[in-house]
Amino acid sequence: MSGKQQAKSEETQRRVLEAAVSAVETGGLEAVNIRKIAADAGYSVGSVYKHYEDQDALLLGVNSVTLGRIKLVMAEAIVGIDEPLAQLKMLAQTYLDFARQNERLWTTLFAHRLPEGKKVPEWQIQENIALLAFIAAPLKQLHPDLTDETLAARTRTCFAAVHGLVTISLEDRFIGLAGKPLDREMEFLVERLAG
Repeated sequence: MSGKQQAKSEETQRRVLEAAVSAVETGGLEAVNIRKIAADAGYSVGSVYKHYEDQDALLLGVNSVTLGRIKLVMAEAIVGIDEPLAQLKMLAQTYLDFARQNERLWTTLFAHRLPEGKKVPEWQIQENIALLAFIAAPLKQLHPDLTDETLAARTRTCFAAVHGLVTISLEDRFIGLAGKPLDREMEFLVERLAG
């Protein structure tokens, strides 16, 4: 493929992905329809399938964009914060704020399931691991005696607890919290998890 063809192909892929991200932002997971995405991006359905083999591949691309955005806001949030507990609190609050402000993208990240037998690509697993590293680093500072195996488990536990509080609250479940009480309880949760 010539340089010009390669650039054109990359532009098509970028525009299709942008259209899919926009569809999720406005309509959620259910809004991802290959025909509509193709029309919104200004391409044929065949052009979409040239870059994304199916709707699941396109949603993996959207979720990769979401993970990248979460990574960016988390990295920015802890700049200049040296104390590990303060970092963990800021990361949890940043995660909550991201979910509040990008609810449809965030929900799609966890709602999309690949069909049985289809594995999550290694690159997406690595993107998730990169996010968990934000939690692992301050936890290791707080508990330097943790083995790598225990640190990995504790990191996942901390994420799962924070994610659970965010999920229940944003889904407006009767036991969920909102506003300042949610922010306050998030801080309480992180203090207990990090203790």
